[in-house]
Formats: sequence, structure tokens, C-alpha cells
Amino acid sequence: MENEAPVGPQGAERGGGSAGPRWDPPEAGPVVVTAATNAAFEEDPPPYSPPDPKSVHLLYPPFPAGFGQQVPVLCPPGPRAGPIPPQGLPPHTTYEGPPSTTVPSATSHRQPLPKDYMVESVLVTVFCCLLSGLVALVYSYETRAALGRGDVAQAYAASKKAQSLVLFSLLFGLFASVSWVIYVLVALYL
Repeated sequence: MENEAPVGPQGAERGGGSAGPRWDPPEAGPVVVTAATNAAFEEDPPPYSPPDPKSVHLLYPPFPAGFGQQVPVLCPPGPRAGPIPPQGLPPHTTYEGPPSTTVPSATSHRQPLPKDYMVESVLVTVFCCLLSGLVALVYSYETRAALGRGDVAQAYAASKKAQSLVLFSLLFGLFASVSWVIYVLVALYL
């Protein structure tokens, strides 16, 4: 220890020929380091004991009146005939619903849901073109997801993209297969 020269913050030894600034240690006595201890952590912690169920009312205030009380639910026996009347009608009146002449039927203007092309996407991915088939598979899944959440407009857009990618993959696969057969025939017989 006594043979070693003190090293400064730049790593230069004392008395060395470095161009950096020199560091001289203070000429004080020994350095005393003290550590603070926490008396709470010197021993083992006390054992855990759960609160007494009889004293729970001392720990937590009681609930306000009417909170958490069960309200009886009265249901009429047997199946109910007809639609459920809206709120506010007396119980002895029957609800016939809106007149059918003023409400147009929802089925007359209903469009069919878009096709998702999932099976076709898998087939062209495996047999025709891997890259465009995978993209068609993504759009097929997007069509299913949009139909699942009720977004029909997004489902139509994704379905059109999936359809065009399936068709492109099929045509590219047929073109590549026919081209390969022609190449092999020409290479063998010429």
C-alpha cells in the first residue's frame, strides 16, 4: 500500500508526466465512515395475526342505510306473451308496439354480409403465392374481426382487398406453374 502512488480523478499517478491536472489528496488524518442503522430492522418482525372478526366494526365504519340490502325481485310465473311494454305504462294495459304502417321493415333494405375469403386465402397461400396469400389472409382475418365488432363498412373494404389479393395470388400461381412447365419442356427437348 505504501509503495503505490495515489491516483487522481483522471487516472494519472502522482508525480507522473501526464499533461492533465494533478490531484493532491488532503493532508488530513484517517477518514471515519459512520453508518446509520434502523433499530426496527435489527430483530425478526413480529408474527402476523389477522384482525379479530368481532372487532371489525371498530376498524371499518358501518355501511349507510339501504346499502347492500337485497331487494326482492318479483317475476311473473310462466312465459310472457308479447313484447315487453316500455316503462311508465300501468301494469294492466297491454303494449301492442308501434303501428306497422309507419315503420319500414328492416329486412327489405338489408344487404348481405361480406364474405371473408378465409379458406381461399389459406389455399392460395399454400399452393400459389406465399407473400400475397399471407396478405390476403390478414385481410380475411380483418374482415372477420370487423364483422365481429359490427363494423360492416370496414368489413366490406377488407373483404374487397382480400378478394383481389386471392385472385392475384391465384393468377400469379397459375402463371408461375405454366411458365415452369414450359421451361422444363423446352430445357428437356431442345
